[in-house]
Amino acid sequence: MAIFKKQDTWWIDYYANGTRKREKIGTSHKLAQEVLAKRKVEIAEGKFFPERQKKTISFSEMADLYWELHGKQVPSAVGIFYHLKQLKAFFASKPLEQISVPDVLQYLNGIKEKCSAATANRHHNVLRAIFNRAIEWEKHDGRNPAAKVKQFRVENSRTKFLENEDITRLLAVCDAEVQPIVIFALLTGMRRGEIVGLRWEHIDLANGVIHVLKTKSGEPREIPIAAKLRVLIESIRKGDGGRVFNISTRALNRHFTKALLLAGIQDFRFHDLRHTFASHFIMRTNDLPATQKLLGHKSPRMTQRYAHLSKGHLQVEMQIFDSGWTDIWTENDATKLIQKHEPTILNNHII
Repeated sequence: MAIFKKQDTWWIDYYANGTRKREKIGTSHKLAQEVLAKRKVEIAEGKFFPERQKKTISFSEMADLYWELHGKQVPSAVGIFYHLKQLKAFFASKPLEQISVPDVLQYLNGIKEKCSAATANRHHNVLRAIFNRAIEWEKHDGRNPAAKVKQFRVENSRTKFLENEDITRLLAVCDAEVQPIVIFALLTGMRRGEIVGLRWEHIDLANGVIHVLKTKSGEPREIPIAAKLRVLIESIRKGDGGRVFNISTRALNRHFTKALLLAGIQDFRFHDLRHTFASHFIMRTNDLPATQKLLGHKSPRMTQRYAHLSKGHLQVEMQIFDSGWTDIWTENDATKLIQKHEPTILNNHII
């Protein structure tokens, strides 16, 4: 019985029932020693059944399988593909059973340092999903190390939006290809991926509705077509089939970044156009539930970040509350009531 290394991978070599066996272990010499010792005991006790040995699959192999069978089928496929590329570069050919909780933490901490806590959490979601699918598809009969790692706390309070003069300046420097997309985003609050993937068959001008089918939440929603949006749609319409905007996400980012630079707008992302839509909608309508429905938020908590922009929303509600007391007493009655019970102060003592 022996242990040997071949191309950075440790193998064990032994005989069982007169037959020579070679078993690929991985990059850990210690693990190879432990497995070989276990095989010796199994053979000696007559408990060695090679047909029952666990099937090993590398992370890269499982990541590719996950992409083919699941990843590329979901609305967020572009993001998943990007995450998988980085995950494969880190975990490479390491067998799933050798990936530990510290390995997961090391990877996620690195992503957090380079990017942000929110980005690290998205990588965490993909990594956890890969292990879950590996278990479901009987490619891995161990545990999910990513499931034991807590996600980073994210202060999701960014609500940066453009004022009217900023919008005017931005649209003035947008080129002919990106300008209608920016206007479309400002008038609908749709996400970048939703806009890029929108097709003409999803736009129902007869009933004045845009059907957003591929959403982040996985639940479709409808966006009413207002007058200015209708004018825009009719001005760019060239047919009844295909994509509305024939542009890639990468090209859109390039054009948009250039426009921001020319407009002198800093620290702004395309997604902030969605915040701009929501902010102006709230300021003009004071309607949080409608905003939630248009944005496709599952929870009112996500929409609540815009509540402070509502023009006097608390003052309006308090006025409605106050008006309900008119049948009980008038303003003068209330003043008299207060005066009647006003305490008298004598020698610094309330009597």
